[in-house]
Amino acid sequence: MKTLFAALFMVLMPMAPLAAASAPNVYEIEVLVFENKLSGLEGGELWRRDADKTLNAEIAEAVTAGEKPPEDSALAAAFAKLDKSGQYRVLAHLRWTQTAEARSVSKPVRIKSDNAELNGAVRFYLSRFLHVDVNLTLKQEDGGLFNSAEKEGTVFRLSEHRRIKTMDINYFDHPRFGALMRVAPGSTAPSRSNN
Repeated sequence: MKTLFAALFMVLMPMAPLAAASAPNVYEIEVLVFENKLSGLEGGELWRRDADKTLNAEIAEAVTAGEKPPEDSALAAAFAKLDKSGQYRVLAHLRWTQTAEARSVSKPVRIKSDNAELNGAVRFYLSRFLHVDVNLTLKQEDGGLFNSAEKEGTVFRLSEHRRIKTMDINYFDHPRFGALMRVAPGSTAPSRSNN
């Protein structure tokens, strides 16, 4: 009986680390998107509405997520400074939790402003290391912001893929608008909804 137990132990022991490694890792993700209101910062990075079908496909696949972060969140101080400066305007500030999954399984999360001028998605996934794809657009009329997705105007695009580390604040830059993101290990179940 002892030898049967010892043999079973020897067979199952190498599987224990595999079971622990395959357990889902939950992360808390916080995103802050803001517009730079200083004039003349386009930098020639213009994007027209019909130029990228992959963005539309990513938005169509995206899930709605998040909630307004609490006042003591990781990016709350940045939010306060941007809001107070007068040179920037906060377009979206969200926080959600999700598991780190392969890119083929991970759904992008929709990021948009209330008036539809900011639209896009963020995809967080695991591929040996943690990665994020940021794909956002900011639509503006010539000479000012517009409030309808139907109107023509200039569309600025921020599209970047990056390997990230937890607890770091990542800055995604475009001359016209930018995004801050922080990913931290979480301990709760995912809070994404499939809207």
